[in-house]
Amino acid sequence: MDKVLVIDPALAPFVDRLAASLPQGITIDIVSDFSDEDLARRAADATIFIDARRRIDGSTLAMAPNLRFIQFMGVGFDPVDRGAAASAGVAVAYMPGVNRIGAAEHTVMLMLALLKRVALTEAMTRDGRFVPSDIIVAGIDDLADATVGLLGLGQIGSAVAERLAPFGPTIVYHTRQPLADAERRLGASYVSFEELLRRSTIVSLHLPLSAETHHLIGAPEFASMPPGSYLINVGRGGLVDEAALRAAITSGHLAGAGLDVVEGEIEGINPFADLPQVIVTPHVAGGSRNSMRNVVERCTDNINRYLAGEPLRDLLPAPTD
Repeated sequence: MDKVLVIDPALAPFVDRLAASLPQGITIDIVSDFSDEDLARRAADATIFIDARRRIDGSTLAMAPNLRFIQFMGVGFDPVDRGAAASAGVAVAYMPGVNRIGAAEHTVMLMLALLKRVALTEAMTRDGRFVPSDIIVAGIDDLADATVGLLGLGQIGSAVAERLAPFGPTIVYHTRQPLADAERRLGASYVSFEELLRRSTIVSLHLPLSAETHHLIGAPEFASMPPGSYLINVGRGGLVDEAALRAAITSGHLAGAGLDVVEGEIEGINPFADLPQVIVTPHVAGGSRNSMRNVVERCTDNINRYLAGEPLRDLLPAPTD
């Protein structure tokens, strides 16, 4: 009998919902923490892993000799060593676009919160200080006046562009190749990576994390952005060199940042807690009720396909190098 093991403890609220959509007799278990000891104890007889953030490498796979399938609950798959999984004969699937609406709305919300100084103004009024002149003199900006640069124009990046259009900003984007159909549909203009950084008053990241994109945005990139510009990241924390981001903000070159992801999320530390110019939310951009309903449905659908010997959806190809 197959055993499903949820290896990220943050997914505990979904275990009952997952179990309700799986065949009777299928065992579903969840780790209590991120320790190797707990994982090794529970994984020995597991045939299916469900994951979101936990690193899966060769040593992890060795703890689960019966493992045959890994399903990620979400659009990210960077925690898995795809080469090790392929060598172990383990299929890996993810969920492209499953949370596109929630993530796109969260992205636009962060842009507006920064431009309208929501964190500062809310803190002032919570303290009983109604002094709008202080905020107005400091400067409140309109999204209509912004040039928004989207790095990545996949399902989430496209959804962001769709939602930005009514606000009226100039939208530019960069991908490996120009996307003519998307440009016509979204009113976005293709530019080089360097030009996007030079022109954009808001740079928004919508890329997967890989060896190629790790710390894609660092000190040289921040230096080329316009003074007073903003960074938005709802993709993966590792896309950004956080030390360089801190330096760009404390120097006054960047006006601020809106981050739904940071590099040390499992540790639960906000590395920008001392900087009011940075809004950090705890990786919730794709966590709307609608998104979570879709995630659970797609997760259990794929597991049921595996159990029935049917083709799996959204399988990751094995790495070619």
